[in-house]
Amino acid sequence: IFTKDAQQLATFCFDPNFDDNKYDIIINYVNNCFKGMDNQERGSYDVANCYLIKTNYYLWKNDYQNAALAYKESLERLDKFKKENDINPEYIKMVKSVIDRYYFNQIETHKMEQIIRNFDVSSLNFSEEQAFKARQEIKKILTEYDKPRKVHFIDYENNSTINKGLSDYYFTMGDFFNNYFKVDFFYNMPKKVKNQYFSTINVNYLLDDEKFKTKEEETQQTEQRKAALIKKYGKTFGEAVFNSKIIIGMTKAMLEEGFNKPRSIDVSEYSEYWTWSDVMISIDKKTQKVTHITDLR
Repeated sequence: IFTKDAQQLATFCFDPNFDDNKYDIIINYVNNCFKGMDNQERGSYDVANCYLIKTNYYLWKNDYQNAALAYKESLERLDKFKKENDINPEYIKMVKSVIDRYYFNQIETHKMEQIIRNFDVSSLNFSEEQAFKARQEIKKILTEYDKPRKVHFIDYENNSTINKGLSDYYFTMGDFFNNYFKVDFFYNMPKKVKNQYFSTINVNYLLDDEKFKTKEEETQQTEQRKAALIKKYGKTFGEAVFNSKIIIGMTKAMLEEGFNKPRSIDVSEYSEYWTWSDVMISIDKKTQKVTHITDLR
């Protein structure tokens, strides 16, 4: 029953009349349920979502200052609960971990929404067709974000719900960044434009960095990696490692840095034999260098 209760209570961040008194009542109820649970580990996620109600209330209003205060308050309340009750500290850590993860993720999510809403597509120098596509993809995000959101109620007697489809208290921005935004929008964006609009976004809390990378940044990182390998191993071996090409004289350290683990490693008195699907190499045990390469294709 607590899980269903928690599903409802977490949506009180959408209650227009939400206040500290309601938050007190909810947290007291959640704490009492938590300390009486048979499986506190499984309940930690639902507990954390309820602790975040006040924080989410302010985040959905884009009030980051009060959201930060509410986040701090949630941790203080959790610490007070831990001190007053004999709860396994590992379960308290689980609750805090969920609170932290969603708080920092949702800050960046709401910030990203505001930036995208005010983004000037013309700054990308797109063709008319590309600009239209960009506007449509942005519109998809904003349409989902702007859906009316209400408190979710469960009618236990009739096993029915009210407002269930309007009660998602976390917005998952990453769902929209798997295809278009990764492949076209950010990838083809000039670094100058990205810095102008998106420099305040902490991508570590929001997205896989690969979904947020421009072609210019990718090229720069590639060139930096190549230069670092050449500096470390010299031009011949550095370029070989960079290009994933095995050559005579390579050391084991170079192989370990530049290639996947071999399928098998065999050892004789004087040599090691590393085998991949398409190539086998011999490594002198004394010098630790490649002495022979056999193409298996």
